[in-house]
Formats: sequence, C-alpha cells, structure tokens
Amino acid sequence: MKFDRCRIFSAAAAAFVGTTVLFGPARAETIPMSPALQKIIDGAKQEGKLTLSYAVNILGGPEGARIGKAGVKQMFGVDLDITYFPGPSFAPMVAKIQTEKQAGQPATTDLYNGTAVEFTPTLTRGVFMQVPWTELYPGRITPEIAEANGQALRIVTKVPGILYNKKIEPQFAKATVMNDLLKPEYKGKIYTTPYLAGFDVLLAKDVWGYEKTEAFLRQLAPNIGGLVACAGIDRIASGEIPGLALSCSGSEANIEHYRGVLDQAVLHDAGERRYDYVGVPTNAAHPNAAILFALYASSPEGQSKILRDLFGTELDTYPDTDTHKEITALQKEGMTFTSVTTDWWGSHPGINEDLGKLIKIVLKQ
Repeated sequence: MKFDRCRIFSAAAAAFVGTTVLFGPARAETIPMSPALQKIIDGAKQEGKLTLSYAVNILGGPEGARIGKAGVKQMFGVDLDITYFPGPSFAPMVAKIQTEKQAGQPATTDLYNGTAVEFTPTLTRGVFMQVPWTELYPGRITPEIAEANGQALRIVTKVPGILYNKKIEPQFAKATVMNDLLKPEYKGKIYTTPYLAGFDVLLAKDVWGYEKTEAFLRQLAPNIGGLVACAGIDRIASGEIPGLALSCSGSEANIEHYRGVLDQAVLHDAGERRYDYVGVPTNAAHPNAAILFALYASSPEGQSKILRDLFGTELDTYPDTDTHKEITALQKEGMTFTSVTTDWWGSHPGINEDLGKLIKIVLKQ
C-alpha cells in the first residue's frame, strides 16, 4: 500500500532499501523442528505434488508458485512438483470446493485464498482443516493470525482507498475523506467495482450503517464513470480509467511494474484493515504440501518475495513488515481501522443482503 497524503511509505521504503543494501534480500529462516512439523514434512515428501489455483494476482500467481517451490525446498528440504493454473474469484472457488467435497472429489486447489466474507460461512461446515499453525511455526504465527482454530490463516493485509493513475489524474492525491469523492471535478472519473468492494464494511451498524451508506452512494452514483473488476488494474495504469474507489487493496501501487504510474489515497473516515486468508480444504489431494507452502508464505522471506514484491503489501500483524510500519504511522496520526476478521464478519450478519440493495443502485446508473 502506498499511503498517499501521509507520506509515510517513502520513509519506510527508504529504510527497507537501506536494510537490503546492508544485509541483502530477506532469506528463509529455519523453523524450529518439532514432531508435528516433521510429520507434515514427511507427508509432503510422500505427496510430492502441490496444485494451486486462484486468480493470477493472488499470491503472485504463477511467479509466486515458482518462488514458493524454491522456498519450500530451501526451508524444509522438500522438492515439490507444483502445478498452478488460474482459477475463479474467491466466492466461486469456495463454492466449487464445497461442491467437490460433497461429491467426494478432491478439491480443485490444495490451498484456498479468500477473505473473511468467504471463510466465515464455512467455519462450521468442515470445509477447511484445523491446522495447528502456531505449533508448526512457533514465535511467528500467533493465535491472532491463525483464526478459527487454524481454519483461516491470515496471509496479507489490504487497505481500500482510491487507486488512481497519478499521471492522468494527480488531483486524487488531495482526497482525504469519503466526501471528497462527491466533488464535481471527479464526475465521470471515479470507477467502482460491480460488487462494491469496500462498501460492505461501511454498512455495519457500528461503522456507518445502512442509511448513511445508502445516502452517500446515491450522491456518489452520478460521479461514477463506470464499473471495473478488481483485476482491471492495467486499465487504470493505461489511463483508460482515472481512478477506482473503493479499491480492492490499492497495493498495486507498490509493485515495480506499476511504480511511478499508480498511487493510492487512503480515506481517513473509512479505514478498513481487510485480511486475506489461506486455508487447506479437508478434501485437498496434497494437504501437507499446502501447509508447507503456507508456512513459507508466512515467513519473512515469503512475505517479502511473494506478498510484498508480487502483491504490494504484507500482513501487518507481523511487526517486521513495511505494512505494519505504514499502518502504525497512520494510527499515530489518528486514523482508526475496522479490522475485518472472521470473528468481526460473523458478528455482523445481514451485510451481504444490504450490499445487494446498494449494488442495484449503482447498476441503474
């Protein structure tokens, strides 16, 4: 995430670059060997394979799979034959996994990536394994990170805002609050997603509530120039789309391919700390291999090489990440965040239904 307005990323990046120059890139650390971890390693060696399927912008897609293969071999001594192929978005994929489980078939992917929105409804259905993550990676993975008895492992933090092309529409950098999106100079220049990413949390009664969110969206609707999916980042980078609000993560501004073209402005009255999780389906064909891949992705090297380099952000719960430093700086400036965990989502029923009503408003424009 490149937190514009606060100008904290540049300092964090400079510190990171300085550290890299002095000590070199992050390297895989040695996880303390335990009987539980040795059992997983032995199982992964027997499996010998790992099948990964999710969108190409998730966990680095095919490049992340390649890095993960090398990392698992270095960290655990297991040489996996990893197959990656593009898969559907979060909701269709988890539905597919559940259907396969009911049919007694192996899951399409050995490791699922999704948000609290997708994970929470599955937590009482036995869709994902209860993995003892804290025992497998003590001192790194905490109970806070391994949610729902290990069914959902936090892997990355996303902070929605305005993702924009700073060469085409640099004035988006001046936006600091949601009402800035209503300004007449932004008419037709703001795009949003057809599923209103980021607006769901605002619907919670302890955030904005339905009435305030609906009123705001009706004001915003005339300014919306069109709809674009989360994967349409290249359309923003090309200048075809000036800005996306709310963004799905905004972290793309930190990826080398987009650096200097994209930027993100964080809106201080709509702070959301959204987590992506990974989980191992109970019908995974190669569950032990999937666990090792997730452990590597949780390591300092995995967070750096897979998440920061290829997705633009890491898990802020790890205090050694740049994302942790960035969010901490924003909090010191007075910004508050709603942390969208599985517990939070589970304690706010009805959001999806209310979001459906708002989507109809946008689709009518």
